[in-house]
Amino acid sequence: MSHDSVHRDPDFTSVESKNVAWNLLARRASSDTNLTILVQRFEPGGDFEEHHHDLEQFFYITKGAFEMTLDGDTATYREGDFVVVGRNVVHAGRNIAQGESELLAVDYWPADSQDRLGLD
Repeated sequence: MSHDSVHRDPDFTSVESKNVAWNLLARRASSDTNLTILVQRFEPGGDFEEHHHDLEQFFYITKGAFEMTLDGDTATYREGDFVVVGRNVVHAGRNIAQGESELLAVDYWPADSQDRLGLD
C-alpha cells in the first residue's frame, strides 16, 4: 500500500507562479500510467498560465477562491467547487483569495493520449 501526504517538502515549487505542489500519486506509480493526483497550494496572486494538454483534468477547490478561464470563459470557483477541464481545452487560473488557495488535482490520460507529461 502506498502512502503519501503534504506533510513533507513539496515535489514542485514555482516562485514566479507562487505555488507549490505535492504528488499524492505520481503518473509513474499509477497502474497503466494514466493517472496522477496532486495537491497544489497558491499564495495570493499565484497562478498557472494559459496552456492545454492531451489529458483530462479535474480540480476540487479545497481552500480559498480561484478564478479559472476555460476555453475563453472565466468563472470564480470557491472551496467545495469541482471543475472539469476536457482534453486539449485551453485553461488558466489564479488565486483571487486574500490568503492561500488549495486545489486537489486529478489528471487522467485516456488510452489514446500521446501526452508524455509526468513520464519524461
